[in-house]
Amino acid sequence: MVSNIWVAAADNQVKIVEDYLSSGFTANSKDPNGYTPIHAAASYGHIGLLKKLIASGGDINIQDNEGDTPLHHCEDVKTAKCIIEELKGDWKIKNEDGQTALDYKEEDDEFPELIAYLKSIKIGDGEPVETESQPTEDSIVDHLPSPGNVDGHDIRYSIQNEEDGEIDEEKRKQIEAIINGDNPEEALRELVTKAVHEGMAEYRDTKRRKD
Repeated sequence: MVSNIWVAAADNQVKIVEDYLSSGFTANSKDPNGYTPIHAAASYGHIGLLKKLIASGGDINIQDNEGDTPLHHCEDVKTAKCIIEELKGDWKIKNEDGQTALDYKEEDDEFPELIAYLKSIKIGDGEPVETESQPTEDSIVDHLPSPGNVDGHDIRYSIQNEEDGEIDEEKRKQIEAIINGDNPEEALRELVTKAVHEGMAEYRDTKRRKD
């Protein structure tokens, strides 16, 4: 048998983990560092095992001796989505250094896709995150003219063709591709940001010509 349940979980040895669970260990059993089989499964992206551990009574928000949750140890978007969206892990939990999983990952700056996903979760919760290269969602929306008639111009936001009011198939397919992609939240945000900037530029040009 593998030396301990934590190594077995890291190696995705499901049967061996189950044997340990049957012999008195639990999904929440901690090693001297407070590390649990849940942390191990999350760290190595073993989603099937992670679900089994939680189903057996494991705490998806359990913290090790440094206050890190399984989400802090996660290294890929797919596992993070499972933890947050399916297993209802709390992404707001902070470790002993006062860092959420997002803060922790940003400090190392090794997993850009995971960082982008965690940022999208934070933005979706109503707390926009400012970056040096991207304007925040609020800064864009706050400067948009409201839909309606503005200075004689009909302002509206849609994926319809202006000429006939029909849905723009190219835009629809683009949005579908984004939704079915690996990181739909970030890609959709980039699309909207680009569309907003293009629309604002056209609006300003038209207003300038009229003035």
